[in-house]
Amino acid sequence: MTALVEFDQVTHHYPLARRQVVHAVEGVSLSLRPGQTLAVVGESGCGKSTLARLAVGLVTPTAGQVRLAGEPVSRPLSREARRAVQFVSQNPWSALNPRKTIGHSVGLPLLVHGLCATKGERARRVAELLEQVGLPADHARRRPGGVSGGELQRVTVARALAARPRAIVLDEPTASLDAGVKATVVNLLLDLRRSLGLGYLLITHELDIARHLATHVAVMYLGRIVEHGPAAEIFDSPRHPYTRTLLAAVPVPDPTRRQLIAVPGEVPSAVHPPPGCAFHPRCPHVADACRDEVPLLMEVPDRAGRRSACLRDREIARAASE
Repeated sequence: MTALVEFDQVTHHYPLARRQVVHAVEGVSLSLRPGQTLAVVGESGCGKSTLARLAVGLVTPTAGQVRLAGEPVSRPLSREARRAVQFVSQNPWSALNPRKTIGHSVGLPLLVHGLCATKGERARRVAELLEQVGLPADHARRRPGGVSGGELQRVTVARALAARPRAIVLDEPTASLDAGVKATVVNLLLDLRRSLGLGYLLITHELDIARHLATHVAVMYLGRIVEHGPAAEIFDSPRHPYTRTLLAAVPVPDPTRRQLIAVPGEVPSAVHPPPGCAFHPRCPHVADACRDEVPLLMEVPDRAGRRSACLRDREIARAASE
């Protein structure tokens, strides 16, 4: 089965003055299959949003290859490949033209991709798309400034659906929404995945959203994937020290049940990343080898489809089980 989005040893650097670069993404290999939700999680500045932009061809990799529906983004994509993967951004207010009606914005992909022959047919399809995301058809006559943030995010989802995609890249889709509105948007995304068989590449720092939506999780730290596997295993039995501390820092409803564990220190500079394992300056299990050797993302023993990038993975797992 062809992957909808595939990263093959992808690296992306942003150039700075004095021949310096920001190491945004380093050697990432991931794939998104139909019907999956792959959540990429990590602290702010780890490279998640750059990965989202790479996934839809907004930026091109410095090294490696990104493929959309089997086609490399390094060459002009066919119309089918461009339609196959759509994008929903974090900020719905900046994603839509405030001077145009919602109907115009939702209907634009229909016009660009030649999916509706007449203006009347396009208007009917826009009404269907709005109703599909839980909005009344008369919202087509409104402008973005006249609806709430939650409604506006559903409009951006409707616009993404207009191209009849097979996958949607969701870049922090709930970050700017209130708690109650987040639940509405998350449930909508779940319903659409079930009814349309969509794949989602979900970029988020909200671990509760990832837990609810994801079938698979990739944990990212300073441009690298440090752990990857089925969502249930990542959340229930994390392997990598960074994943462990990241999950331990999540507040729980009963704060007396356990003490929150903060990740020590600050994320190192992406301009001057540390040698060896990028997490070693903050890792409680650091050894001398961690300061020199970059760990590879390796299959975890006895865990099909689970991978971790830690030189001391077996020792840490053994100690945790004792």
